[in-house]
Amino acid sequence: MRGIILPLAALTAACSAGKTDSSSQANQLTESTASATQGTSACAVLTQRDAEKVLGRPATKLAATGGAAGLDICQYGYQGERMLDMGTASVTVHPVDLGSMKQGVVGEGYKPEPISGIGDQAFWTKEAGLYVGKGNRTGIYIVGIGGATDAQNKDKAIELAKSTVSKL
Repeated sequence: MRGIILPLAALTAACSAGKTDSSSQANQLTESTASATQGTSACAVLTQRDAEKVLGRPATKLAATGGAAGLDICQYGYQGERMLDMGTASVTVHPVDLGSMKQGVVGEGYKPEPISGIGDQAFWTKEAGLYVGKGNRTGIYIVGIGGATDAQNKDKAIELAKSTVSKL
């Protein structure tokens, strides 16, 4: 299950990565494949407008090929001049029910905290983000804003999920 849990460091590192034609093509392929086989793609759930609203500033779509696991991920970010002047917002969509995802998270030794009022059910872990279940799909929401506390990033992830879960 380690491939499903995305550390914030991996997402924020992508802020400084350049986007090449091949990564753009791979990203489009991943999105179209995910959309065709799983329903709504991650980038249909998370739009640039959604990301900019939760991040509080303009953001750029980051390359997200899904790696070797072919994850359906969409992410936006910004990077300023200072080290802490960066942030990301991402959604990863899995064609798996929340209960199955929770088993994997617990198996990693994380302690899920139930969150009410989002999707069918939701839970948060500081290590892996906000998991939101809707039917037989799970969205993983991660927001990381440089200099923000874990609690502030958690609140932002919940805000983002509440505003986009209807598209999941």
